[in-house]
Amino acid sequence: MHNISLNDNGFTFKDLEQKIYKLACDEACNSLKEILELLDEKLLNERDTKIYRNKGRKKTCLRTIMGNVEYSRRIYEFDLDNGKKATKFLLDEYLGMDTIGNVSINLVETILTNVSEMSFRKTSENIQKLCNQNISPQGVWNIVQTVGSKIKDLENRKIELNNSGNLKGDTEVPVLFQEQDGIWLSIQGKDKPKGKNNKKELKLAVSYSGWTLRPGSKEEYQVIDKTVCASFDGTKYFKNLTEATIAEKYNVDEIETRILNGDGAKWIKVTCEEQDIHFQLDPFHISQAIIRNVSDKKSKKRLLKLFREGKVDEGLQIIVELMIANANNEVASKKLSGLYNYLVNNRDGLVPYKLRDNIKLPTPPEGIEYRQLGTMEHNICDILAQRMKGRKMSWSINGADNLAKILAEKFSNRLFDTIDKIYRNIIPNSIVDTVVAKMPLTASQATKPIKKSKVYKCASASIPYSNSASTLGRKIIKDLCGLKSFSDIGYN
Repeated sequence: MHNISLNDNGFTFKDLEQKIYKLACDEACNSLKEILELLDEKLLNERDTKIYRNKGRKKTCLRTIMGNVEYSRRIYEFDLDNGKKATKFLLDEYLGMDTIGNVSINLVETILTNVSEMSFRKTSENIQKLCNQNISPQGVWNIVQTVGSKIKDLENRKIELNNSGNLKGDTEVPVLFQEQDGIWLSIQGKDKPKGKNNKKELKLAVSYSGWTLRPGSKEEYQVIDKTVCASFDGTKYFKNLTEATIAEKYNVDEIETRILNGDGAKWIKVTCEEQDIHFQLDPFHISQAIIRNVSDKKSKKRLLKLFREGKVDEGLQIIVELMIANANNEVASKKLSGLYNYLVNNRDGLVPYKLRDNIKLPTPPEGIEYRQLGTMEHNICDILAQRMKGRKMSWSINGADNLAKILAEKFSNRLFDTIDKIYRNIIPNSIVDTVVAKMPLTASQATKPIKKSKVYKCASASIPYSNSASTLGRKIIKDLCGLKSFSDIGYN
């Protein structure tokens, strides 16, 4: 066995790698500090001196993936409209530090990528391992709440624009498929509902333009242009949010057919009101209701087939016959009555959309197929349940709502774009180039001959007695000085 220690004190390659990484991060932090202070100087020179009066410097700390960057920036005093005085940091305003606090955009993105899949505590541990940064679980939670609330502000703005007719997306599709469902989460603290049930429904809406084969597969399909939104808010707000989310991406005027798939809940069917949207009762929920409430296997099989084929009247007639046959069985009769009422209340959505005479689908674009709806349970699981349900988790309303909005942005493939909208700032090339010019030489540059200059040269000399005969006295002097030749250095 080989001892992989770099010295007798047990300094391993892992330790060496971490030490070099730390040194590189510290150097990067110094460069960023210089950039920020140069930018602060630029703002000082370009400010309106009649409005902003320089009141000196104050230190602050920016948290980045490279570590904490401590720097100084100037504070300015200015007059308000009411005659009172106020202060601000022009650099903080320029960089958008008031948006997500003194946390860099890269660190925010790294945190949100982790927190969308694991707990706040585990995210904190991962950040400490992956970045030269320490952040507590509470710090992770704070960032999630800040970003989630900012996303909600953007959603409110989208709703306003859509209600005024000023929101129109660029994507044009002939058919748009929509699916909606909810997930019940345990609520804690002051938000906990009164009574025995301590849960509240988090609503989720998904829209897409069709299906395409999954890359590398001949049988598996995936939806195209998935767009997601989620909220705890009421029915009217969620309807407006869904429409605004769709209008932001699609040119709604060009959509010929819209189909909504859901479990029949009132807040889902409200989406179809005052709009030309065809409602379809989710095939999974139809099958689930039949399987749970019909005990006879032959009748169960026959009902599943009839409703798949859109033969609603025949299916309902069989349920009525089963109700009559089980009139003396209180439990069976109650189940069958519940099944009948559920199907009758959603009768307008029982026939699959492909079998309806009033729906004429246009030819799908090349590479796209129109298949049977029913992806919502899968989406509920992937988008919300895996992260937010189980493991004895409970939430506050705002806490769950903010995380759900981040998850919705992630599964819509727009999380980083949304963060850029929240946290947009551009550092001038002139500032970056100034710092880059002062960066240390690269390895290739370091080997080039030094050009002549008027700068005083540092004296250099070889190791004492390195080129002389090795006498006993000289060996003693070298040992006293701690000097060793390269051949004497052991590597274990």
